[in-house]
Amino acid sequence: MSDPAETAPQADRGPRPATRARQLAEPLANGVRRWRRRLARRPNAIQTRNGSEPLDFKSVHAHWIIGRDLCLYRSEDFAAIPRNRRDAAVALRIPVWSPFQRTGHHCVWSGSTAMVWFWDQEAVDIRPTDLGLPETGTTSTDPANRTRTRVLPESVFQPRHGAGLHLQACANGYDLQYWQDDVLKDALWLPQPPDTARVQAFLSQAPIMADDATALAFETPVTSPTTFAPDPWYSPLTPQAWLIANERTLVIAGLAIFAAAAAFEEARVWRYHFAHQAAAAELRQIDEELAPVLDARDELVALNRRNAFLADILNEPSQAELMLRVDRVLPSDSTEFQAWRYQQRDLALTLSDDTGIDPVAVVTRLQAEPMFKDVQPGRAQREGIEITLNVDPAANNP
Repeated sequence: MSDPAETAPQADRGPRPATRARQLAEPLANGVRRWRRRLARRPNAIQTRNGSEPLDFKSVHAHWIIGRDLCLYRSEDFAAIPRNRRDAAVALRIPVWSPFQRTGHHCVWSGSTAMVWFWDQEAVDIRPTDLGLPETGTTSTDPANRTRTRVLPESVFQPRHGAGLHLQACANGYDLQYWQDDVLKDALWLPQPPDTARVQAFLSQAPIMADDATALAFETPVTSPTTFAPDPWYSPLTPQAWLIANERTLVIAGLAIFAAAAAFEEARVWRYHFAHQAAAAELRQIDEELAPVLDARDELVALNRRNAFLADILNEPSQAELMLRVDRVLPSDSTEFQAWRYQQRDLALTLSDDTGIDPVAVVTRLQAEPMFKDVQPGRAQREGIEITLNVDPAANNP
């Protein structure tokens, strides 16, 4: 026996410290577990040598739990096997370990070490009534697929222990376990609590002796009570294994996301359609309300144009008024009009006088009239002189 002072550190050795990534991921994992517990609605049942019975806890998935008394256990380190081939390596080792013709198994990884429980698949008897499902009355070669039930060993629903020897109470019997570095190195099912001799025999097995377990005190460990967690143990999955394990969930999630996106787009199209209809109806209402106003405006514009046209006509001086103005500014009362042509405010007139006409005086007098612009003397004619000018009504000073 080793010195007690030297054995204490060995006996108190705890699980290896978590990495920083694991510490950061732990709160997220706890949150996911709490969320999964809220969704736990599926029943569970356990099968032992004494028969099967439903359990009083719920899970996200329905589980048919194989009692520890129906399972065998092995652990093996696959560090020499590439990570993506370790599951295949475990499957190849199962026929070597198992004495059964058809073997069911479940593997949980801790680092490179596989913790494997295996059982006689022929003995698995899934009863839907124990899972709260109706009895179909039909048989199936794979009842787990028929009922969408996961078949797992009892141990993965029990607590994971720290380093050392532990006695875990099961639904039927006891499970003597030896843990090292978060790995269940070896486990032995017993119908009754073991005595010291049985514990010593268990500790002398090869997997435990390799961890220098001989330094442990050969005492019967304290029995841990039978408890079931709502979720089984999980091990890190490769992306491919994770996709395979969650294929159905991913398909449902993808369809749900697609349906949500399609519904969102459809709702947006209909929202735009209804908004367009509402805007069109509002525009029609506005047009109906503004139609009288627009008609009145058009009528007013037409009246304004007519009034402006009439005002322009009224502002144009009559030819009688023009003759009066020309006659009033002529220097001689004996001057007579021989010709008169008025068009578009351009006036051309021919003047004659028996006593003689002074063209300069006539032009000067006409230029003095504000309404007459651009007064120009024309060529002298036998009957008199020709005068041209432009009439500006706006310069009229009444």
